Amino acid sequence: MEKDLVALIERSKQGDSRAFSEIYSVYAMDLYRYALYMMGNPQDAEDAVQEAVFSAWRNIHNLREDASFKVWIFKILSNRCKTELMKKNKAPDILPVEEYEFLIDGEYEESFNSAELKEALSSLTPPDAQIILLSIIGGFKSYELAEIYNMDPATIRSRQKRALEKLKILLS
Repeated sequence: MEKDLVALIERSKQGDSRAFSEIYSVYAMDLYRYALYMMGNPQDAEDAVQEAVFSAWRNIHNLREDASFKVWIFKILSNRCKTELMKKNKAPDILPVEEYEFLIDGEYEESFNSAELKEALSSLTPPDAQIILLSIIGGFKSYELAEIYNMDPATIRSRQKRALEKLKILLS
């Protein structure tokens, strides 16, 4: 983690809301993409991100390791999304194929413009698709995803491997 980010986290822990806002700006798009995937529509995604960020701000003093901020805030968001979906008595949505364009940005954008790939991703179970997308979108490692999903890292790697194998079969 960059020294600047660690310094911002330390300032946030001391109550500096501007520092927290700067940290949020680093992760804002990734948080929104994840929430959009989980919630299935922009309004619910924005609400989930807003609630998660507010919760993170209120509880920043509980963050034990500054270097784990990204995992910590994604875990808060993941729990918020799951809570909201349970309230609505819904499972996490699989977005329609045409919605995947909102999830992918930057260096992977061209790879994900393929209708076949989007269709293949929608054939995965929601948790497996989330694991694949978070590893690509957010660059999360298996141990970080394990923290977010409260799973063993070996389970994450196993699910990731099976999901990638399924994608490979579907795309070949």
